[in-house]
Amino acid sequence: MTTCPTHQNSTPPTPTMPHSNRAGNLVCKGCAARAGSAEERRSHHCPCCGERYTSGCTGRPRRRTCHRCGTLDTHTGQWLPPTDPIADLLSGHTRPSPWLGAWKRAAASFGQDIAHHLRHVTTEIDQTHLYGEIVFGGAGLTIRYADGRFEAASDCPHRAECRFGRVWTPVLVCEDLLDIRLNGPGPRASACDRAHRHAQAPGPRDGGTR
Repeated sequence: MTTCPTHQNSTPPTPTMPHSNRAGNLVCKGCAARAGSAEERRSHHCPCCGERYTSGCTGRPRRRTCHRCGTLDTHTGQWLPPTDPIADLLSGHTRPSPWLGAWKRAAASFGQDIAHHLRHVTTEIDQTHLYGEIVFGGAGLTIRYADGRFEAASDCPHRAECRFGRVWTPVLVCEDLLDIRLNGPGPRASACDRAHRHAQAPGPRDGGTR
């Protein structure tokens, strides 16, 4: 397709920011084209309507979007149809997110009612797991997922020394979540994820205070 999708059957509008042909000594930092040159015009202005791109030049990124015409692939010089993310979603052309897979697994393991209250958590520093929180009635229970397994969080047993640490217990079904919520971490719980921090905290012999 070599014709602008927006103006295939109509005349392009008058440019609101026409290119200036005045000579100058300035050059673009992105494409190194001299200001006012034909190269600068091609790199910074829509070839269909003449509208100037709001930022950068065609060297960054490869595809540039004119808010009047559509999208131009400057690598091939081809006009692309305007994007419609909703149509892509409804037609199944989008790639499912990793969190969607984890949510579906949670629905199968814990039930649709529990999964309905499961929200994605993106503030965790650990990048090896996907984190979620079951939120209901103002309370929450944090779980994490990796390699097909779920684990639920509990406060570190050494709460007096470790205020923010957590231990993680594997869970398979909803009853496992309930047991952890009522009785705390199970026998297969991991070590505290901040154990190294409070283990190295200075005690009275080191001149620190408790």
